[in-house]
Amino acid sequence: MEKQQHTTSNSQVTLLKKTVSKDLENKLLEFKSRKIGVRLFAQRVNVNERTVNRLLKQENRPTYQTLLKIYGVIFNTLNEALIVELAPKVVSDEIKKHYPEVVLRRTAPMPDIGNDVLHDRCFTDLYVMAGCGPISLDFVQYRYGVHGVETIERMVELRVLKKSKEGHYLPGENEIEFTPKILKRIGQSISEKFSKPDNSELGGENLIAFYAEGLSDDAYDEWLQVDEQAFRKKVEISHRIGAKGNNKVFTYMVTDTFKE
Repeated sequence: MEKQQHTTSNSQVTLLKKTVSKDLENKLLEFKSRKIGVRLFAQRVNVNERTVNRLLKQENRPTYQTLLKIYGVIFNTLNEALIVELAPKVVSDEIKKHYPEVVLRRTAPMPDIGNDVLHDRCFTDLYVMAGCGPISLDFVQYRYGVHGVETIERMVELRVLKKSKEGHYLPGENEIEFTPKILKRIGQSISEKFSKPDNSELGGENLIAFYAEGLSDDAYDEWLQVDEQAFRKKVEISHRIGAKGNNKVFTYMVTDTFKE
């Protein structure tokens, strides 16, 4: 009886393969080139490109570890319990069958990570850029020198980043808890270092704008609603088919009063 509890019928295996293949195909539609999409997705999941292609062709049955990696990227989360909750039933059942304790797990931010973000700009830069796509050690050395190399090694130790088989650095299993204070610090740090005033004189390069006014409560509420809608629209655009690319970009929005 115990063995039967850990087996999966042929029909379930077939459904699992079809489901994973379909979800991978949908994810690859976000990239302009399928070949590039497979390569970048494999890097994000930290598996071989051949593995991705075999899953697409429904040749292989993915392990629960691979399923967690794949759907972690698809749903953009490292929270294993959330992945199981969001994944298709056949995928969720497969993970829970081999990894029942997953329903009790939560990705807990390490207590000192937020402190690193607040006080180390290099740490902040690398964390944000790795979230936009893989970064190489050569890039880190060129841009940040010895301090950058030491920082990224520490980030791997903290499991904030992980190193792929190809030697690139990707988001790790420990996520930063984005409190308003940390969001402000990240936004200010990234904007100060990477916003380019000279480029704002050229159309289509970037956007730098500022406006202040005395408003009624109703008008201020409208401002906040417009900002929220604009921010959500940007996120929506980034998830559209063909939207993914090699340009690492950022947006930082703040609307507030002069009251202290």
